[in-house]
Order: sequence, then C-alpha cells, then structure tokens
Amino acid sequence: MYLQTSTLLNDKFKEKKKRNPSFSIRSWATQLGLKSHGALQQMLAGKRGIPKKYIHNIAKSLDLSVGETMYFETLVDFEKAKTQDEKNVYYERLNHLRPQKREVKFLDVEHYKYFQNPLHSIIRTLIEREDFVNDPAWIQKTLRFKTSQREIEEVINRLKTLDLLDEKDGKLIKKYKAIQNKTDVPSKAVQEFHKKMSTVAQEEVSKQSVSEREYNSFCFNIKKGQLQNAKKRLREFTQEFMDEFEASSKQSDDTYHLNIQLFSLTNKLDNKKQGVTK
Repeated sequence: MYLQTSTLLNDKFKEKKKRNPSFSIRSWATQLGLKSHGALQQMLAGKRGIPKKYIHNIAKSLDLSVGETMYFETLVDFEKAKTQDEKNVYYERLNHLRPQKREVKFLDVEHYKYFQNPLHSIIRTLIEREDFVNDPAWIQKTLRFKTSQREIEEVINRLKTLDLLDEKDGKLIKKYKAIQNKTDVPSKAVQEFHKKMSTVAQEEVSKQSVSEREYNSFCFNIKKGQLQNAKKRLREFTQEFMDEFEASSKQSDDTYHLNIQLFSLTNKLDNKKQGVTK
C-alpha cells in the first residue's frame, strides 16, 4: 500500500521505462507540458507536492488504470491533508481503493481493552490453527506466557461483543483477516500492547532454542528527513512478509509473533547550549 506519491510515481516510472526504454524524465516532463524536468525530478524525490491539475495527465502518461488513478488522486489528497482527521479520512479511502489481498478491519483507538491486551489478537490467530480446541484450559496450556482461564474467557467474550468473533456449533470463527489501529495515531493502549509483547520477547529469548526463534538487532545512523520513509518501508515489509508466510486458515500448527522495533537511541541535544562546537 503506497503512502507517498513519490514512491508510487517512481515505481510506475520504472515499469513504463522497462516497457519503453526511450521514456525518460525529460521526455515525460515535456509530455506533461512542464517547462523543465526539474519540477518533475523534485516530485519523484518527494521534495515537491503534485498539483492536482497534473493528476490525470500523469496517470495517462503512466498508463494507470481507472482504479490506480483514483488511488493516485486520493494519495495526493492524503499528502496535502493538514489535520490528522483529514489524513484519517483519506487513509481509509486509500485502504478501500488498494487491491485487497487480506481483508482488514481498522479499529478506532477507543477500543482500549482490545489494543491494550495482546491476548485478543493472539486468540484470534490461534483459532485458525488446525489443532485449535475451543477450551480455555487448552488455550492456557498452549500459550508460553502466563494467563488465567478467566482472562481467556473474558477476552473471547469481548471479541464477540466487538463483532470480531462468531461462535457456531461450539466452534469459534474469526471475522476479518486482520485488525489494525490507525497508523501513527498515539494511544496508551497500543503503547501498553507493545510493552507487553516486548516483555514476552525478552523472556522467550532465553527460553527458546535458536532453532525456534530469530532475534536480530543493530544500530545505525539516519538523516531525520528519511525517518518517515524508513517507517513506510518497514510497514511494506511487514505486509509482504505476512502475505508470503501466513498460513491459510486451518493449515497451520504453530503460532508466532513478529516484533519490529525502530526507536531512537539518543537524546536531542542543543549543541549551542552545551557549549559544543563542530
């Protein structure tokens, strides 16, 4: 799912150039009626917004389908949105317009208890295993971390109340392929979720054999202006990873959790106040 016009344009430009090697940025700029190719280069680099008057000409020049053109136009609106509420509206529209490989339901941040407790998403995942048993005792025994049967029952009831689970003939049925909070919307519940799963990861690193787990970490420097692009690539990777490795319903016999953590290791210092010179 594209969240930046520059990434979409670059990908489509490469596709077009592969089909037509003579297609260049200069020729493209001329085709669009631009006085120079510099403005187009800035759009491709993400340094300049795309004027709405050029949307359909760009779409036509790149041979975008009707659906792709609608997505592209909405993406331009998403980038131009000034408030978080406006961004949320366009984000939902983008999610609706993109090709849907995996049905996704977006929950608002007020669903505090769902996002606060990882057990909700874990149980929704467990029920699709071929060996799943609809019994709190079985769930409790299966999970590596401590939880009570009472908590498991509460979570299952809450999932039903939120219309995220059905129960028919004693079998639990998951509704919606995935549940996701709105991107970059602050929430103490979501923060609590990540804290708990990070704690589980910390505990399991010494309990599981290396053949069962994969832990990697490294430090690197980054330019501040590239952070949003880095976050976007991580989200795209996660989606691609799930599309490739997530087993079909009733075809799995194990359950995993993937943590991806990107955070700053340093404080923001004012070198002038600290008397630091370069």
